[in-house]
Amino acid sequence: MSAGQRLVTVRNSGAIAARRLDARQFARAAVRDSRHSSAAFPPMIEPRRLSPFIDLAAVEAWDAWFRWRERSVLRDVSIEDTWWRVVSTLASAEPSHEEATWQVRFMDALASWRLLPDERVLAKIGTGRSGWHGDVLHAVLNAACFVSPEGAPRATIDFAALADCAALAVRALDNAALLAGHVATRFRIGIVGVADALALLGLEYDSDAGRAQAAALARALAEGCLGGSIALAASRGACKRDARGLIARAMLRDAPRDLLKDAARHGLRHMQLTAITSQPRLALLANDVADAVDPLLGENHAHAIEAADGRRTIRSSGYALNLLRGHIGRPGERPDTLEHQSWFAQLAMRAALQPWMDIPIAYPLLTVRQPEESQRLEARKLTAQHGLGEPTWRSSAELQAIQ
Repeated sequence: MSAGQRLVTVRNSGAIAARRLDARQFARAAVRDSRHSSAAFPPMIEPRRLSPFIDLAAVEAWDAWFRWRERSVLRDVSIEDTWWRVVSTLASAEPSHEEATWQVRFMDALASWRLLPDERVLAKIGTGRSGWHGDVLHAVLNAACFVSPEGAPRATIDFAALADCAALAVRALDNAALLAGHVATRFRIGIVGVADALALLGLEYDSDAGRAQAAALARALAEGCLGGSIALAASRGACKRDARGLIARAMLRDAPRDLLKDAARHGLRHMQLTAITSQPRLALLANDVADAVDPLLGENHAHAIEAADGRRTIRSSGYALNLLRGHIGRPGERPDTLEHQSWFAQLAMRAALQPWMDIPIAYPLLTVRQPEESQRLEARKLTAQHGLGEPTWRSSAELQAIQ
């Protein structure tokens, strides 16, 4: 098969059809057929562009975990149907005269892969099935999709858009909790695709410049979440907990003065929002960006996706490497990947982001081999020094089976 073609398996109405697609067609691997779709868009919120997959592993992840099937009927014919199901339901929590506005805003964020709400929300909301177990809802922002398309060295990150999207994430989760009747739900809003964003910027993951850019991402995330919590407190009511401690923390983070004034006036609706946690399913759905703040996995890594109809093993190089192979960057330049980096680089990256997180970063470090006891001791010292969680490790081989 030539480099310009892909063999894509598209599942439609329970049947499997193989299509040979060229590079342009592959980006639209799940085009919606409105004659069969149960969730066609009203004209007023038709997306300005399709939400194309550029990675076959992401298509398989969507099909396995997030595509709505009801007995023998396929409800989500395409990813756009999934987005519409989610955003139309989330927006139904808004006042009727504002519902269409929030539909557009939610759709823009999800269809651009910038915002990915909790995997249980993506899979269940709008289907009539039960909500979620537990009292915590997650959402992640995809850092890679806030990078301008110019390519290194001219590429930049739109921090204002990221902060605005973080505020939208707070609202999306608040709406989901209201619709489920779980008003006391705790929210954890984090980030994925940090390593992809740095690669597209031409920055090394293990570098001062890379860590500084990642810290700027975390700062925008924290300010956006703070603004979203304040806005909801003003319109829906503040939580009853004393927010002075969190406002003081925001001052130490040098939050904008107008946000601090609004927080003192309205209070906060949600406390301790920012948290970087491992979200492998959401990262894979987002065209296989690196999970949380992990390094890039490298060329042609495997994903064994467990689905109701069995295991599917798909190989992928991931979002950033796929783009760099195409039109972004200069030929021959490739970022460092996991096999070329130590766990120390991951700890240094986490230490750069932790000041902006309300919860310690504690998910397992990624490694190609288990560390020796002396290395574990050094890691415990570093995590204690920077306020991170107790260090644990997971092998990169474990990522090949995402349950």
